[in-house]
Amino acid sequence: MGEWEVVSVIVVLVGLIISVSGPMVKLNGTLTKLTTKMEHFTEGLEKFQGRYKDHLKEQGEINEKHQAELDNHEHRITVLEAKEKNG
Repeated sequence: MGEWEVVSVIVVLVGLIISVSGPMVKLNGTLTKLTTKMEHFTEGLEKFQGRYKDHLKEQGEINEKHQAELDNHEHRITVLEAKEKNG
């Protein structure tokens, strides 16, 4: 092998390494950004789930209060109807 053949093989190898490593570096940067965004998304989702559970608990308490009022009104109406029949 002559000197120029060796030089051309080295140039081809360096070119191959550069052409492969460039996209790998870009891919690594993209994966890093994606990982960061997924962490923020997961964190936001956990906060949302906490607020949602609190909201459901509040709605359950409101529902129980309304149900108690409804039962009270129903009892009062039943008493008034019975009074009207007897009276």
